[in-house]
Amino acid sequence: MKLQINKTKMKNLAVRTSTMLAMLGATATNAFAQSASFFDNPQGGAAPSAAAQGTLGQNITLIINYFLGILGLIAVAFLIYAGILMVTAGGADEQITKARKVIMYAVVGIVIILLSWTIVTFVASALG
Repeated sequence: MKLQINKTKMKNLAVRTSTMLAMLGATATNAFAQSASFFDNPQGGAAPSAAAQGTLGQNITLIINYFLGILGLIAVAFLIYAGILMVTAGGADEQITKARKVIMYAVVGIVIILLSWTIVTFVASALG
């Protein structure tokens, strides 16, 4: 007995799941963004002055780290995509080969991202 999966049902499920995750992520981001100013200065609830925001080097390091974090999330999303490809392959060799390539590239991407983060952290601490 072979399990037949309807491709349109799988696409609908993938679209609904990704939409739900995007909405959840947007909600969590808004919730954290609203409370961030309170934690910066609990007495007044306002963000500290521009002089207390950090140096240019610290701000550049922060931007690079956020960018690397986003790239890491994208790499993990590709790992999940490849896992779904492999699970739904149903014995199709070309789909399994494609999934293995995506997994290999995603893992290489994660390694490069981690090395980049290490280099940025080292250089930032060396420069002060």
